[in-house]
Amino acid sequence: MATEVLMPKLGLTMTEGTVVNWLKNEGDNVEKGEELVEILTEKITNVVEAPASGVLQKILVGPGETAKVSEPIGIIAAPGEKVEAPAAPTESAAPAKEVAAEAAKPAKKVKASPAAKKLAEEHGIALEDIEGTGPGGRITREDVLKAVESKAAAPAPAAPAAEAAKVEDKRVPLAGMRKVIADRMAESFRTAPHVTVDMEVDMSQAAAFRKALNEVAPEKVSFTDIIVKIVARALEDFPVVNASLQGEEIVYNGQVNVGVAVALEDGLIVPVVKNANKLGIAAISQQVKELAAKAREGKLSPDEYKGGTFTISNLGMFGVDSFTPIINPPESAILGVNRIQKKPVVVNDEIVVRPMMNLSLSFDHRLIDGAVAAQFLQRVKALLENPALVLL
Repeated sequence: MATEVLMPKLGLTMTEGTVVNWLKNEGDNVEKGEELVEILTEKITNVVEAPASGVLQKILVGPGETAKVSEPIGIIAAPGEKVEAPAAPTESAAPAKEVAAEAAKPAKKVKASPAAKKLAEEHGIALEDIEGTGPGGRITREDVLKAVESKAAAPAPAAPAAEAAKVEDKRVPLAGMRKVIADRMAESFRTAPHVTVDMEVDMSQAAAFRKALNEVAPEKVSFTDIIVKIVARALEDFPVVNASLQGEEIVYNGQVNVGVAVALEDGLIVPVVKNANKLGIAAISQQVKELAAKAREGKLSPDEYKGGTFTISNLGMFGVDSFTPIINPPESAILGVNRIQKKPVVVNDEIVVRPMMNLSLSFDHRLIDGAVAAQFLQRVKALLENPALVLL
């Protein structure tokens, strides 16, 4: 008896998945439990095993195509068993509209003298375009001559410019990771009223703090590692920024799980540092490096990119001064980190040059008020300008 290969539910929030690659071709033998098809969901590729032994008779959803959870994507049957693919719903053809044929209009009769007709023919002028001045509107030779003169006086049409070499547009389906990102970002911006506030931070002390850490740390600590720790500490003081709005309930998350956005060749993924508020900077640094490496290799497990309560997106390495990061649902806020640049600032009534960095906080205004967001950002700023406080 034939067995349908169904699109599996690989996560609590999964509603659909995209076939990346079939590991077997139609007609190949498969064993139950054998790796059969790669499915992309939530930006991660998962390998799905065959639910039964037999022959892969039909592939219903090809690479790059998407199916809803529990929809059939393939059929496994016994050798020699004939199976028909599930019939796709057909739309009945719409009855053709009966269009009455328009009666041919009689050609307009043109009255012209024989000399006028001959002259018009010699110069390629249609008599229908000439207004006759003779009796009863009859076209005379003089009427045709006027038309010839008028045609000669008209400026010649400009020669068409040489047509540039035609460049073909490239069209690719919105599928895979890019479709997941597109859907989630659109959902976030459509659902949550985004507000972004910026604040400038003097990074002098943070730079000195990082230098001191790197003199003793087994591996180099980045500014992102320090910011993860500082943000986690600030989230303890502002639990609403660490909360999420789910339906008609505000969920105050018991853990502080900070996601760090990682750019990939074909998109973006956010691995999560769990319980970041309870980890030291060295441990955070190690986790961030390991998670980023696994993300780029496509080896993250669902547990490593799910469960985030707040996200950090760092575009500073690209020279960005300010941007509006999009909230990563179901979270309620995201911190954009920008470049560090030397700028003249006033300190104790004197102009000095300091390494300054702009922070951009986007938040869901349904849950977080502007004053609370500003106070949270002030707390992050205060800790960055005196980072030794996170060691207490």
